[in-house]
Amino acid sequence: MIAAHGNSLRSIIMYLDKLTSQEVISLELSTGIPMLYIFKEGKFIRRGSPVAPTEAGVYAYTRRLAQYRQKLDEMLH
Repeated sequence: MIAAHGNSLRSIIMYLDKLTSQEVISLELSTGIPMLYIFKEGKFIRRGSPVAPTEAGVYAYTRRLAQYRQKLDEMLH
């Protein structure tokens, strides 16, 4: 788990998602919204990130999140 300031997170996300400096400048990060990355077969795959902060409350209780949790559990076991 990594918790950091927006600019620190931008540099990490830039590396993981292979973004250009122009793309990372316009990246909007919402406070308190989790982003899940899975390392599999030599690649980082982003999973489980809602589109906007207004979806955060709903996001925690959606069927889609349950599917991500199931996929993560399968990958880890």
